[in-house]
Amino acid sequence: MSSSEVLERPADTIADPLGRAAAVLGAALDNPDQVADADLRAIIANAVRLYAVKAENGMRTPLPPDHGVSIDETMMFATDLLHALNVQLFELSMWQAMTGNCIAPHQRVDAPQSR
Repeated sequence: MSSSEVLERPADTIADPLGRAAAVLGAALDNPDQVADADLRAIIANAVRLYAVKAENGMRTPLPPDHGVSIDETMMFATDLLHALNVQLFELSMWQAMTGNCIAPHQRVDAPQSR
């Protein structure tokens, strides 16, 4: 199946398999060898690409407040992504400054709520 065929499917036919995939990944936490490394890498790559598209379209909250992802897990993931692409933290900071592409204070999950 080509990527264009996947993109042409209605959202409701894509949502069900995504929900099942999320459940499978969650269940694999107890036995990570159930998920092949190559499959996980493909899922991560496509999730990163999809997130980038959605962020460009206005979605700026990657995780809900009750996401269950630890700071250590997040740091490990972010570090490995940057390392895989040979991007230094300084380069990320410069890119954010030059493009203005960073989460604004009012868009932060921990931002004070206006009344």
